[in-house]
Amino acid sequence: MRNLDIATLRSLQAVAEYGAVTRAAEALNMTQSAMSMQMKRLEEVFGQPLLLKQGRGVVLSDFGEELLAEARKMVAMNDSIVARFTGVSPKGRLRVGISSDWLFERVAQAVRAFRQSNPDIELVIDYARSSDLRAQMKRGEHDLILVTEFEAPPGATHLAKVDIVWAGAVGGEAWTQRPLPIANTTTCAYHPVGILELDKAGIDWTLVAGQGGHDTWHVLAVADLGVTIKLRGVCLSGLENIEHGGALPPLPPTWMNVYFADGPARAVAAEFTGYLRHAISEISAMAA
Repeated sequence: MRNLDIATLRSLQAVAEYGAVTRAAEALNMTQSAMSMQMKRLEEVFGQPLLLKQGRGVVLSDFGEELLAEARKMVAMNDSIVARFTGVSPKGRLRVGISSDWLFERVAQAVRAFRQSNPDIELVIDYARSSDLRAQMKRGEHDLILVTEFEAPPGATHLAKVDIVWAGAVGGEAWTQRPLPIANTTTCAYHPVGILELDKAGIDWTLVAGQGGHDTWHVLAVADLGVTIKLRGVCLSGLENIEHGGALPPLPPTWMNVYFADGPARAVAAEFTGYLRHAISEISAMAA
């Protein structure tokens, strides 16, 4: 029977969170070669591949994901035992800004899993438009932000590339009307993109009368008073993707990006992102 090394399991966790061996090694003050050697040793112990190349980074294999779930338990237990018998209890605070596009079930589950594994971390979550979140982060109000953008700019940690689609009430007919009624707030990042594509396609449109936030426009769309735009693969109550057969113009894909602030919470922010990466990968798989 071979013994597992907690430090190696912690390294596996870091690789999953950062999506790259180099960045994970830097976070744990290790060399890249030492980190790679630890991953190789784990693969030798189990006779299974752990990492798969993806773009300029890596992702965990299916086996790696299963091992990670157990590794997190062992690392958390190790830290709990050390804290109990040394009297040193790690504490911290993580300020997270989330755009409304991210407020769906799988992300909520990821937040819950993070809290269960990190009970000593105070998690403060605010949501706002992506543009507002970027401005707030520059003012030092967040440790990380989760935004949706139509590009993959330098400095961003890219979790997924996901299509956006026209959506309407289940069994609705609003999408057949002309001018096309739009139930989408003008402050939404998707709104100008959708309008641009409609104008290019020569489709007349009108904005449904209504005031309020994201929930108001959701209700209008569910009531079949207009169509809206959402991420493919994200289920919203009362709405379905519109199978329009080309009657509506295609929409460009969007990037789900994370930005980190420099500071003492960066390592915790990276760990939190690891949980999000897993949730978003499931969304991407459903959207494929």
